[in-house]
Amino acid sequence: MSLKSIVAVALLSAPLAVLACGGKDSKMHMGQVVNIDAKSNTFTIRDAETSRPVTFKANDDIMAGLKKANGTVEVKFEENSDGALKAVGVTF
Repeated sequence: MSLKSIVAVALLSAPLAVLACGGKDSKMHMGQVVNIDAKSNTFTIRDAETSRPVTFKANDDIMAGLKKANGTVEVKFEENSDGALKAVGVTF
């Protein structure tokens, strides 16, 4: 395989790797925090991919950490049996 072929394959594959991050089975959302509700232990982000709000339940440690969030956050989550999203990690 020539160097040009390898480079072409790499360039064509790069968008697929990016799309995999936000795919249907992904357990991660990225976006800006738009609301924090300390009483109900929930927070909402505006999803970077869809521009739609996504709300997560979170434990006290995650909620406290969100006070420092500035800019884009990455939320790793689990989906409960009732469809609610539970944040299991937030990176910012």
